Amino acid sequence: MEEEVILAQKGNKQAFSDLIDYVKMDLYKIARSRLHNEEDILDVIQETIICAYKFIRKIDKPENFKKWIIKILINKCNDTYKKKKINKISLDDVEEIYSVNMVEFENLEIDDILKNLNDDEKLIITLYYLEDYTSKEISKLLKVNENTIKTKISRAKNKIKNSFKGGIY
Repeated sequence: MEEEVILAQKGNKQAFSDLIDYVKMDLYKIARSRLHNEEDILDVIQETIICAYKFIRKIDKPENFKKWIIKILINKCNDTYKKKKINKISLDDVEEIYSVNMVEFENLEIDDILKNLNDDEKLIITLYYLEDYTSKEISKLLKVNENTIKTKISRAKNKIKNSFKGGIY
């Protein structure tokens, strides 16, 4: 992936397209964890891609591309929430850009697990468990104290655990 970043920084459009293909599902999952309107999700992803294309030359470390584009996505989600005067946001709900039918199928179980969490908890759990970010990385990404992130992870896990107590397996 680092080679594609370097090529994209030099203006190679195919390399940039390859990078977007590599992260598109992650962008979708993260946006879906916060936004609830499909149209907003698609708009935020599109704005993220445009912004990334414009500023890809500013990435100092090519290995940080994924974290960099996710940070752009989170900021775009926050902008969307502010414009609509909804609660504070980070990410949630989007249909995959390249229409893969498996997205809905794969997300059914995840959606069931996350349905009792608030938006912040959904985002943090998505980043922590599905995207393999550390609590420290999430802290930096969301500009929230690391201990707060750890507390939210713990509370979210308890909510998930309690929601499945006595359930049918």
